[in-house]
Amino acid sequence: MRLLLTFATALLFGATHGQTLLGQEHWPDGTLKATRYSEGDRIHFITFHENGQVKEVGGFLHGRRDGVWKQYSDTGVLLARAGFSKGERQGTWEFRHAEDTPMGRLTYVSGRLTQSQQYGSAGDLVAHRAY
Repeated sequence: MRLLLTFATALLFGATHGQTLLGQEHWPDGTLKATRYSEGDRIHFITFHENGQVKEVGGFLHGRRDGVWKQYSDTGVLLARAGFSKGERQGTWEFRHAEDTPMGRLTYVSGRLTQSQQYGSAGDLVAHRAY
């Protein structure tokens, strides 16, 4: 509930600073499932698990993925963090297990995969490859 109140407050604050609510979806029990809002040419979205925890956050610019996208488990653990620039994969992408241990990392430069790393169950680096 605290998360929903914080989110609602952020939306109300944002509405006075150039943000426009585009739509919302709700779970059958009435809790928030997804929301979309615009800020200039950028469209942002947030989806939620049924328990109210944030599931995914991301954005689009001119219909193309742009900025940081994040995915979370239903317990709030950050599972994936990825970057986009005008639809191209960009930067370091990180993946984690639900137990909050590292799984892997990919590095993109100008939309091209340049490196990858894989981690073992104890969080140790087990494989590395340059492309």
